[in-house]
Amino acid sequence: MIEFMFLKDKSKALKGFRCVNHGKDVVCAAVSILTQNTVNSVESLSNSRFQLDFDPDGGFMEFMLVGEIDNKAEILLKSLELGINGIAAEYSSEIEVFVKEV
Repeated sequence: MIEFMFLKDKSKALKGFRCVNHGKDVVCAAVSILTQNTVNSVESLSNSRFQLDFDPDGGFMEFMLVGEIDNKAEILLKSLELGINGIAAEYSSEIEVFVKEV
């Protein structure tokens, strides 16, 4: 089962995410595509800096915005949140979504 954690600050602003484990092929692929696209989009389309840690063999990714965060990065993370929550609504036995305050 995939464990997906949204990382939010005290004001509930989304700052990043942590994704651990694998799920069914279709769910794992969907989550992987969304997370990788979000990282690539923040890097290419925003001026925000971030830290990224991942296992090249899969099963783990942690992404955290650092420093000043621009509006584009915020929107991209909110888009990821919509996508992940949509997957969780359809495949609740394959993915658990949590929120952690950072």
